[in-house]
Amino acid sequence: MANKSIEKKSVGIDIDGDGIKDFTLDLKTIVMAFAGVISLVMTYTTLKEEIKINTIEIEVAKKMPPTQTHELINEKLLNLEDMLDKYDERLDKLEDKIYKR
Repeated sequence: MANKSIEKKSVGIDIDGDGIKDFTLDLKTIVMAFAGVISLVMTYTTLKEEIKINTIEIEVAKKMPPTQTHELINEKLLNLEDMLDKYDERLDKLEDKIYKR
């Protein structure tokens, strides 16, 4: 019963000052808005760190001779092709299950 009384509590907010509630916020809405703000802040900090790491890697790559850079790119491309092949195989297996081939 305590949970129901907490959920029914709400706050009316009057924006234009006419004495009539323009909208109401309940506890659930406030918590969801707070969680959304936290999520955005965490996403921003994660992206900021990834950008920092990538700029460091770019600076290291700029200092490498072109042959090493090309070899590194080719190695990454091969790894990506292998990953795509694995996902393609998994997709084929899933399609076989779905279409019962």
